[in-house]
Amino acid sequence: MRKILLPFALATSLSACATVPQTQFIPSTRSAVELRAVQVRSVPADADTTMRGVIAALHDMGYRITRVEPDARTVSATRQTTLRMAVVVQPRGPNESTVRANATLIAPMREAQVDSAEFYQRNFFEPLGATLGRTPVALAATEAAPDAPRPVAELNTAREREAASRPQGLPSTPATGTLQR
Repeated sequence: MRKILLPFALATSLSACATVPQTQFIPSTRSAVELRAVQVRSVPADADTTMRGVIAALHDMGYRITRVEPDARTVSATRQTTLRMAVVVQPRGPNESTVRANATLIAPMREAQVDSAEFYQRNFFEPLGATLGRTPVALAATEAAPDAPRPVAELNTAREREAASRPQGLPSTPATGTLQR
């Protein structure tokens, strides 16, 4: 019995050393100032109204909300498992907010940041403006803006959900036998 379990125990301990391939993140080729200009708008509404508008606009556009952090005023959403969007709302005054959206496209083992001004305008800021009944306007380059949040991944496959639920450092398949002395 001991001779059978020893190879199994060695194989199990070696599988714990196997690494899960990491998704490669491909950042924008635009400068930080250019990307900020593409992603940020001022909205003539208080932060709470703007936050509710962001969530409603994302829902209307077919996104699935994956995380809302009210204290940080961030929303992450996924659309058709290939497009992720993270939005942060920052108050600028009693009746004005700054909104920054950050989108990424997902492909197998790759995640690429969207840096198209047309994409953000047509696929986020125009629908947000329609939802709020207010027009988001670009900020001047000298005005402060929130940092771009990274979209929170939605766990789409059984393998992703299993990996996320497993404590770090454990093998991907549980051992079914035990060593006996």
